[in-house]
Amino acid sequence: MFSSSGTRYSVFQRYVHIGTAIDVSAKVLSNLLCASSCSKTENCISAHYNKATLTCSLFDFLAFHQRDVENDITVVNSIAITEN
Repeated sequence: MFSSSGTRYSVFQRYVHIGTAIDVSAKVLSNLLCASSCSKTENCISAHYNKATLTCSLFDFLAFHQRDVENDITVVNSIAITEN
């Protein structure tokens, strides 16, 4: 998936972050808009989008656990993903 700024993100359905977000926005209409918000925020490397609440939370770290397969979507800036 690509954000509107052209940043490439990998999408992980059913995962949420462990820890505190650097920013949270309400009334976000899609995971693409959530990813775009991350690409425009300094130090953001991943974002969590909840379809049920239309909430977008931005993070500067990668630490996850499994949650609701229907509503939870995490997008990670592809530059943050390594082979190791």
